[in-house]
Amino acid sequence: MTVSVRPTDRLARVAVALVVLLATACGGSMESTTTSTGAPDDFGPVTQEVMFSSNGFELVGDLELPGGPGPHPAVILVHGSGSQTRLGTPTSGLVRRKFVAAGYAVLAWDKPGSGESTGEFDGERIQTQRAEILVDGLEWLAKRPSIDPVRIGVWGLSQAGWVVPRALTMTDQIAIMIVVSGGAEDSIEQMVFQWTERAACRGASDAELELMETQGLLAIKAQTYDEYRSAMEQLLTVQNLDSYVGVDVELADVDDWAPWPRDGESFFDPATVLQEVTIPVLAIYAEHDVQIDPAQGARAYRDAMEAAGNTDFRVETIPGANHIMRPTAGPCGPESSGIAEEYLELIDDWLEAHPADG
Repeated sequence: MTVSVRPTDRLARVAVALVVLLATACGGSMESTTTSTGAPDDFGPVTQEVMFSSNGFELVGDLELPGGPGPHPAVILVHGSGSQTRLGTPTSGLVRRKFVAAGYAVLAWDKPGSGESTGEFDGERIQTQRAEILVDGLEWLAKRPSIDPVRIGVWGLSQAGWVVPRALTMTDQIAIMIVVSGGAEDSIEQMVFQWTERAACRGASDAELELMETQGLLAIKAQTYDEYRSAMEQLLTVQNLDSYVGVDVELADVDDWAPWPRDGESFFDPATVLQEVTIPVLAIYAEHDVQIDPAQGARAYRDAMEAAGNTDFRVETIPGANHIMRPTAGPCGPESSGIAEEYLELIDDWLEAHPADG
């Protein structure tokens, strides 16, 4: 991993009088080089641009420091799926400002292929690759003198529900975990949930929704061609199926069909990791989410935390909110501007219970 830092805050640029170049070898497949320029901790909040390499990816992002004497606890922001920059979703900016105001440093970067970061994900390994990037970023952050290395946590959205648990299997340095609308089942189950929610909003009957849920799962998870064909023949009776699924759905010939590999990322259930997690956990779901099943997610987190014997966890569902915590009248309705007040209040409550100077 190669890292450099440069200040973007005007006050920091005026205050900088010294540039320190530090090059160290971290062992394994990762090397670290850090160029650090920034204002002393007794100045106000400062934003520094950071750059690092991780397994062929070149990541560029921002490290926001809260000001005041360090070392500071920190939170790394973990994006959802799709192209996203260090700025995250339209609703994540206010949350990151809350972290900084509460005394936490915040690290976020452009996803590979977005913003200034480069690299292309392997579609079969995207969860693993993202988890590796997260661990590399965390290890670099822990070496900064302004950061408390034993108090680095993560805040993640949506796909982060799979990425963060994978990272937990790679490192023991994650000290806190906040997941918003995060997947808590394998991604095949989550995909079929999206199908049925889209179909429900477009007028599919209850019988069609049941067929999509049951036979869709059986078709994708089938281990023999006979299982696959039986499920597909029933699934194809659903009118407008292609529009609900988003692709043309056809019955494959036996010579063109093969079962999905059980060791692939699509079958990874994060609950298998969560049931061993004892660090502080905040899991937040949205009542009107049509991308991640909020009822299943909240139930899975509660069950996993209880199985782990975790004594510091909270699982909440925000009423009247959608996937990214915007207010909405219902799962099929348009979203409003702004961010759900209950979500912001929950973040405030959590920060009060986990103070930066605690």
